[in-house]
Amino acid sequence: MNLTKKREFNLTHFGYLLAAVICVLVFIFAPQKAVMSRYMAKVCNEGFIYFVAVLGLCVMLGMGGQVTFSTAGMMGVGAYTTAILTTRFEVDTLPAIFIAVVMGGIFSFVMGLALFRLKGSYFSFASIGFTTLLYTIFSNWMDVTGGPDGISRIPKLDLYFFECKNYYDYFRVYFIVAIICFLIVQRMRKTSFGRALASVRDNEIAARSFGINAYMTKVYSFTIAGIFACLSGAMYAVHANYISPEPFKYDQSAIYLIMVMLGGVDSTFGAFIGSMLMTILPEKMRFLESYYKLVYGVGVIFLMVFMPMGIMGFASTIRNKFRTFVKRKKAAAAGKAEVQ
Repeated sequence: MNLTKKREFNLTHFGYLLAAVICVLVFIFAPQKAVMSRYMAKVCNEGFIYFVAVLGLCVMLGMGGQVTFSTAGMMGVGAYTTAILTTRFEVDTLPAIFIAVVMGGIFSFVMGLALFRLKGSYFSFASIGFTTLLYTIFSNWMDVTGGPDGISRIPKLDLYFFECKNYYDYFRVYFIVAIICFLIVQRMRKTSFGRALASVRDNEIAARSFGINAYMTKVYSFTIAGIFACLSGAMYAVHANYISPEPFKYDQSAIYLIMVMLGGVDSTFGAFIGSMLMTILPEKMRFLESYYKLVYGVGVIFLMVFMPMGIMGFASTIRNKFRTFVKRKKAAAAGKAEVQ
Protein backbone atom coordinates (compact mmCIF):
# COMPACT_ATOMS: atom_id res chain seq x y z
CA MET A 1 0.00 0.00 0.00
CA ASN A 2 2.82 2.39 0.93
CA LEU A 3 4.61 1.49 -2.31
CA THR A 4 1.48 2.36 -4.31
CA LYS A 5 1.11 5.70 -2.55
CA LYS A 6 4.79 6.49 -3.08
CA ARG A 7 4.47 5.66 -6.78
CA GLU A 8 1.42 7.93 -7.13
CA PHE A 9 3.29 10.67 -5.24
CA ASN A 10 6.25 10.40 -7.60
CA LEU A 11 4.00 10.41 -10.67
CA THR A 12 2.20 13.52 -9.40
CA HIS A 13 5.45 15.40 -8.85
CA PHE A 14 6.73 14.26 -12.23
CA GLY A 15 3.55 15.67 -13.79
CA TYR A 16 4.07 19.02 -12.03
CA LEU A 17 7.70 19.13 -13.17
CA LEU A 18 6.74 18.29 -16.75
CA ALA A 19 4.04 20.99 -16.75
CA ALA A 20 6.55 23.54 -15.43
CA VAL A 21 9.07 22.64 -18.13
CA ILE A 22 6.41 22.94 -20.85
CA CYS A 23 5.34 26.35 -19.53
CA VAL A 24 8.94 27.61 -19.54
CA LEU A 25 9.49 26.36 -23.10
CA VAL A 26 6.26 27.98 -24.30
CA PHE A 27 7.19 31.25 -22.59
CA ILE A 28 10.62 31.31 -24.21
CA PHE A 29 10.06 29.92 -27.70
CA ALA A 30 6.37 30.38 -28.63
CA PRO A 31 6.22 34.19 -28.94
CA GLN A 32 8.57 34.40 -31.91
CA LYS A 33 7.98 35.07 -35.59
CA ALA A 34 9.57 31.76 -36.51
CA VAL A 35 6.99 29.88 -34.40
CA MET A 36 3.80 31.90 -34.83
CA SER A 37 2.66 34.88 -36.84
CA ARG A 38 1.70 38.19 -35.27
CA TYR A 39 -1.93 37.43 -36.00
CA MET A 40 -1.83 34.06 -34.26
CA ALA A 41 -0.08 35.71 -31.31
CA LYS A 42 -3.00 38.15 -31.14
CA VAL A 43 -5.49 35.27 -31.25
CA CYS A 44 -3.64 33.40 -28.49
CA ASN A 45 -3.61 36.56 -26.37
CA GLU A 46 -7.37 36.79 -26.74
CA GLY A 47 -7.57 33.14 -25.69
CA PHE A 48 -5.66 33.97 -22.48
CA ILE A 49 -8.00 36.90 -21.85
CA TYR A 50 -11.08 34.72 -22.25
CA PHE A 51 -9.51 32.02 -20.10
CA VAL A 52 -9.18 34.43 -17.17
CA ALA A 53 -12.87 35.33 -17.54
CA VAL A 54 -13.88 31.67 -17.82
CA LEU A 55 -12.02 30.87 -14.60
CA GLY A 56 -14.71 32.87 -12.83
CA LEU A 57 -17.27 30.48 -14.31
CA CYS A 58 -15.16 27.57 -13.01
CA VAL A 59 -15.79 28.96 -9.53
CA MET A 60 -19.45 29.81 -10.10
CA LEU A 61 -20.57 26.87 -12.21
CA GLY A 62 -17.95 24.18 -11.65
CA MET A 63 -17.61 24.55 -7.88
CA GLY A 64 -20.89 26.23 -6.95
CA GLY A 65 -23.31 24.94 -9.56
CA GLN A 66 -24.66 28.44 -10.28
CA VAL A 67 -25.30 29.38 -13.92
CA THR A 68 -24.56 33.04 -14.54
CA PHE A 69 -24.59 35.17 -17.70
CA SER A 70 -22.93 38.17 -16.06
CA THR A 71 -19.38 37.46 -17.26
CA ALA A 72 -19.46 39.69 -20.34
CA GLY A 73 -21.07 42.55 -18.43
CA MET A 74 -18.45 42.45 -15.68
CA MET A 75 -15.73 42.31 -18.32
CA GLY A 76 -17.19 45.54 -19.64
CA VAL A 77 -16.96 47.10 -16.18
CA GLY A 78 -13.26 46.25 -15.98
CA ALA A 79 -12.57 47.35 -19.55
CA TYR A 80 -14.38 50.70 -19.34
CA THR A 81 -12.95 51.51 -15.90
CA THR A 82 -9.44 50.89 -17.20
CA ALA A 83 -10.07 52.84 -20.41
CA ILE A 84 -11.56 55.86 -18.62
CA LEU A 85 -8.80 56.01 -16.01
CA THR A 86 -5.99 55.78 -18.58
CA THR A 87 -7.40 58.07 -21.28
CA ARG A 88 -9.18 60.79 -19.27
CA PHE A 89 -7.37 60.81 -15.94
CA GLU A 90 -3.97 59.76 -17.33
CA VAL A 91 -3.53 56.99 -14.78
CA ASP A 92 -0.80 54.46 -15.63
CA THR A 93 -2.09 51.17 -16.98
CA LEU A 94 -0.97 48.98 -14.06
CA PRO A 95 -2.66 51.05 -11.30
CA ALA A 96 -5.68 51.49 -13.56
CA ILE A 97 -6.05 47.72 -13.89
CA PHE A 98 -5.69 47.32 -10.12
CA ILE A 99 -8.37 49.96 -9.45
CA ALA A 100 -10.66 48.36 -12.04
CA VAL A 101 -10.32 44.94 -10.39
CA VAL A 102 -10.95 46.34 -6.88
CA MET A 103 -13.96 48.38 -8.00
CA GLY A 104 -15.27 45.39 -9.95
CA GLY A 105 -14.94 43.19 -6.87
CA ILE A 106 -16.89 45.65 -4.71
CA PHE A 107 -19.55 46.07 -7.39
CA SER A 108 -19.84 42.28 -7.81
CA PHE A 109 -20.24 41.81 -4.06
CA VAL A 110 -23.05 44.36 -3.86
CA MET A 111 -24.82 42.90 -6.90
CA GLY A 112 -24.34 39.38 -5.55
CA LEU A 113 -26.13 40.37 -2.35
CA ALA A 114 -29.11 41.43 -4.45
CA LEU A 115 -29.11 38.74 -7.15
CA PHE A 116 -28.77 35.77 -4.80
CA ARG A 117 -32.04 36.67 -3.16
CA LEU A 118 -33.24 34.70 -6.18
CA LYS A 119 -32.58 30.99 -6.57
CA GLY A 120 -31.96 28.57 -9.42
CA SER A 121 -33.17 29.63 -12.85
CA TYR A 122 -34.50 32.92 -11.45
CA PHE A 123 -30.94 33.92 -10.58
CA SER A 124 -29.78 32.98 -14.11
CA PHE A 125 -32.52 35.08 -15.72
CA ALA A 126 -31.67 37.97 -13.42
CA SER A 127 -28.00 37.76 -14.48
CA ILE A 128 -29.14 38.09 -18.11
CA GLY A 129 -31.03 41.25 -17.20
CA PHE A 130 -27.99 42.52 -15.29
CA THR A 131 -25.71 42.05 -18.33
CA THR A 132 -28.28 43.64 -20.63
CA LEU A 133 -28.53 46.63 -18.30
CA LEU A 134 -24.76 47.09 -18.31
CA TYR A 135 -24.66 46.83 -22.11
CA THR A 136 -27.36 49.51 -22.32
CA ILE A 137 -25.28 51.80 -20.10
CA PHE A 138 -22.15 51.18 -22.17
CA SER A 139 -24.08 51.94 -25.37
CA ASN A 140 -25.98 55.06 -24.29
CA TRP A 141 -23.97 56.92 -21.66
CA MET A 142 -22.20 59.01 -24.28
CA ASP A 143 -20.41 61.40 -21.93
CA VAL A 144 -18.67 58.61 -20.02
CA THR A 145 -18.45 55.52 -22.24
CA GLY A 146 -18.51 57.18 -25.65
CA GLY A 147 -21.62 55.21 -26.60
CA PRO A 148 -21.39 53.14 -29.79
CA ASP A 149 -18.14 54.91 -30.72
CA GLY A 150 -16.44 53.49 -27.65
CA ILE A 151 -13.10 54.69 -26.26
CA SER A 152 -9.92 54.73 -28.33
CA ARG A 153 -6.23 55.49 -27.78
CA ILE A 154 -6.00 53.32 -24.69
CA PRO A 155 -2.28 53.12 -23.85
CA LYS A 156 -0.36 49.87 -24.08
CA LEU A 157 0.32 47.83 -20.97
CA ASP A 158 3.23 49.24 -18.99
CA LEU A 159 4.51 47.23 -16.01
CA TYR A 160 7.18 49.88 -15.28
CA PHE A 161 9.95 47.31 -15.61
CA PHE A 162 8.55 45.98 -18.91
CA GLU A 163 6.39 47.62 -21.57
CA CYS A 164 4.33 45.62 -24.05
CA LYS A 165 5.16 46.97 -27.50
CA ASN A 166 3.77 44.17 -29.67
CA TYR A 167 1.61 41.04 -29.51
CA TYR A 168 4.57 38.86 -28.61
CA ASP A 169 5.23 40.94 -25.49
CA TYR A 170 1.56 40.66 -24.56
CA PHE A 171 1.78 36.90 -25.08
CA ARG A 172 4.49 36.55 -22.45
CA VAL A 173 2.73 38.76 -19.90
CA TYR A 174 -0.73 37.27 -20.42
CA PHE A 175 0.68 33.76 -20.37
CA ILE A 176 2.11 34.41 -16.89
CA VAL A 177 -1.15 36.03 -15.73
CA ALA A 178 -3.10 33.01 -17.01
CA ILE A 179 -0.83 30.63 -15.10
CA ILE A 180 -1.16 32.63 -11.87
CA CYS A 181 -4.96 32.75 -12.16
CA PHE A 182 -5.00 29.04 -12.97
CA LEU A 183 -2.99 28.22 -9.83
CA ILE A 184 -5.28 30.42 -7.69
CA VAL A 185 -8.43 28.61 -8.83
CA GLN A 186 -6.74 25.21 -8.63
CA ARG A 187 -5.73 25.94 -5.04
CA MET A 188 -9.18 27.29 -4.27
CA ARG A 189 -10.69 23.90 -5.06
CA LYS A 190 -8.80 22.39 -2.11
CA THR A 191 -9.64 25.09 0.45
CA SER A 192 -12.52 25.12 2.92
CA PHE A 193 -14.26 27.68 0.70
CA GLY A 194 -14.00 25.36 -2.31
CA ARG A 195 -15.41 22.48 -0.30
CA ALA A 196 -18.20 24.70 1.00
CA LEU A 197 -19.08 25.67 -2.57
CA ALA A 198 -19.13 22.03 -3.63
CA SER A 199 -21.40 21.11 -0.73
CA VAL A 200 -23.80 23.94 -1.60
CA ARG A 201 -23.80 22.73 -5.21
CA ASP A 202 -24.51 19.11 -4.27
CA ASN A 203 -27.06 19.66 -1.52
CA GLU A 204 -27.75 23.12 -0.15
CA ILE A 205 -29.96 21.87 2.69
CA ALA A 206 -27.28 19.44 3.86
CA ALA A 207 -24.66 22.19 3.62
CA ARG A 208 -26.72 24.44 5.86
CA SER A 209 -27.13 21.65 8.38
CA PHE A 210 -23.33 21.56 8.68
CA GLY A 211 -23.23 25.26 9.47
CA ILE A 212 -22.34 26.61 6.02
CA ASN A 213 -23.85 29.98 5.12
CA ALA A 214 -25.05 29.03 1.65
CA TYR A 215 -26.20 32.54 0.76
CA MET A 216 -22.89 34.27 1.57
CA THR A 217 -20.89 31.41 0.03
CA LYS A 218 -22.66 32.01 -3.28
CA VAL A 219 -22.20 35.77 -2.94
CA TYR A 220 -18.45 35.29 -2.43
CA SER A 221 -18.29 33.03 -5.48
CA PHE A 222 -20.06 35.72 -7.54
CA THR A 223 -17.56 38.28 -6.25
CA ILE A 224 -14.59 36.10 -7.22
CA ALA A 225 -16.09 35.53 -10.67
CA GLY A 226 -16.58 39.29 -11.02
CA ILE A 227 -12.95 39.95 -10.08
CA PHE A 228 -11.69 37.52 -12.73
CA ALA A 229 -14.07 39.03 -15.30
CA CYS A 230 -12.94 42.58 -14.52
CA LEU A 231 -9.30 41.56 -14.77
CA SER A 232 -10.07 39.94 -18.11
CA GLY A 233 -11.85 43.09 -19.33
CA ALA A 234 -8.93 45.28 -18.26
CA MET A 235 -6.52 42.97 -20.10
CA TYR A 236 -8.75 43.22 -23.18
CA ALA A 237 -8.76 47.03 -23.07
CA VAL A 238 -4.99 47.50 -22.92
CA HIS A 239 -4.47 44.77 -25.52
CA ALA A 240 -6.92 46.08 -28.13
CA ASN A 241 -6.22 49.78 -27.30
CA TYR A 242 -9.89 50.38 -28.13
CA ILE A 243 -13.20 49.22 -26.68
CA SER A 244 -16.83 49.44 -27.74
CA PRO A 245 -19.99 47.95 -26.21
CA GLU A 246 -20.23 45.03 -28.67
CA PRO A 247 -17.86 42.54 -26.92
CA PHE A 248 -19.84 42.88 -23.69
CA LYS A 249 -23.26 41.74 -24.86
CA TYR A 250 -25.23 38.89 -23.33
CA ASP A 251 -24.42 36.70 -26.37
CA GLN A 252 -20.76 36.67 -25.41
CA SER A 253 -21.60 35.39 -21.92
CA ALA A 254 -23.26 32.37 -23.53
CA ILE A 255 -20.03 31.69 -25.44
CA TYR A 256 -18.05 31.78 -22.19
CA LEU A 257 -20.42 29.20 -20.74
CA ILE A 258 -19.83 26.99 -23.78
CA MET A 259 -16.07 27.39 -23.28
CA VAL A 260 -16.18 26.08 -19.73
CA MET A 261 -18.60 23.28 -20.65
CA LEU A 262 -16.46 22.26 -23.62
CA GLY A 263 -13.35 21.87 -21.50
CA GLY A 264 -15.19 20.45 -18.48
CA VAL A 265 -16.92 22.33 -15.69
CA ASP A 266 -15.07 20.41 -12.97
CA SER A 267 -11.60 20.99 -14.44
CA THR A 268 -9.50 24.15 -14.24
CA PHE A 269 -7.28 22.94 -17.06
CA GLY A 270 -10.45 22.10 -19.00
CA ALA A 271 -11.38 25.78 -18.87
CA PHE A 272 -8.07 26.57 -20.57
CA ILE A 273 -8.67 23.96 -23.28
CA GLY A 274 -12.20 25.21 -23.91
CA SER A 275 -11.10 28.85 -24.05
CA MET A 276 -8.26 28.25 -26.50
CA LEU A 277 -10.29 25.91 -28.72
CA MET A 278 -13.22 28.34 -28.93
CA THR A 279 -10.81 31.16 -29.75
CA ILE A 280 -8.49 29.47 -32.24
CA LEU A 281 -10.90 27.12 -34.06
CA PRO A 282 -13.09 29.92 -35.48
CA GLU A 283 -9.97 31.47 -37.00
CA LYS A 284 -8.94 28.14 -38.52
CA MET A 285 -12.47 27.53 -39.85
CA ARG A 286 -12.94 30.83 -41.68
CA PHE A 287 -12.83 28.94 -44.98
CA LEU A 288 -16.30 27.56 -44.12
CA GLU A 289 -17.70 31.11 -44.27
CA SER A 290 -21.46 31.03 -43.57
CA TYR A 291 -21.39 27.28 -42.86
CA TYR A 292 -19.29 27.88 -39.77
CA LYS A 293 -22.34 28.40 -37.53
CA LEU A 294 -23.85 25.14 -38.79
CA VAL A 295 -20.69 23.23 -37.86
CA TYR A 296 -20.55 25.13 -34.58
CA GLY A 297 -24.12 24.18 -33.66
CA VAL A 298 -23.63 20.53 -34.57
CA GLY A 299 -20.43 20.47 -32.52
CA VAL A 300 -22.22 21.82 -29.42
CA ILE A 301 -24.99 19.21 -29.79
CA PHE A 302 -22.37 16.47 -30.19
CA LEU A 303 -20.64 17.70 -27.05
CA MET A 304 -23.80 17.70 -24.95
CA VAL A 305 -24.82 14.20 -26.12
CA PHE A 306 -21.51 12.33 -26.07
CA MET A 307 -19.38 14.40 -23.66
CA PRO A 308 -21.74 16.07 -21.16
CA MET A 309 -18.85 16.60 -18.73
CA GLY A 310 -16.60 18.15 -21.39
CA ILE A 311 -13.26 17.07 -22.82
CA MET A 312 -11.55 16.67 -19.45
CA GLY A 313 -14.55 14.81 -18.04
CA PHE A 314 -14.44 12.41 -20.98
CA ALA A 315 -10.68 11.97 -20.55
CA SER A 316 -11.17 11.30 -16.83
CA THR A 317 -13.81 8.65 -17.60
CA ILE A 318 -11.48 6.90 -20.05
CA ARG A 319 -8.62 7.04 -17.54
CA ASN A 320 -10.77 5.57 -14.74
CA LYS A 321 -11.98 2.76 -17.00
CA PHE A 322 -8.41 1.99 -18.00
CA ARG A 323 -7.30 1.89 -14.36
CA THR A 324 -10.20 -0.44 -13.51
CA PHE A 325 -9.27 -2.68 -16.43
CA VAL A 326 -5.61 -2.83 -15.29
CA LYS A 327 -6.61 -3.62 -11.69
CA ARG A 328 -8.88 -6.44 -12.84
CA LYS A 329 -6.10 -7.87 -15.00
CA LYS A 330 -3.67 -7.73 -12.07
CA ALA A 331 -6.24 -9.31 -9.73
CA ALA A 332 -6.92 -12.09 -12.26
CA ALA A 333 -3.18 -12.71 -12.71
CA ALA A 334 -2.67 -12.82 -8.93
CA GLY A 335 -5.57 -15.29 -8.61
CA LYS A 336 -4.07 -17.58 -11.23
CA ALA A 337 -0.69 -17.45 -9.49
CA GLU A 338 -2.25 -18.47 -6.17
CA VAL A 339 -4.05 -21.40 -7.79
CA GLN A 340 -0.83 -22.64 -9.38
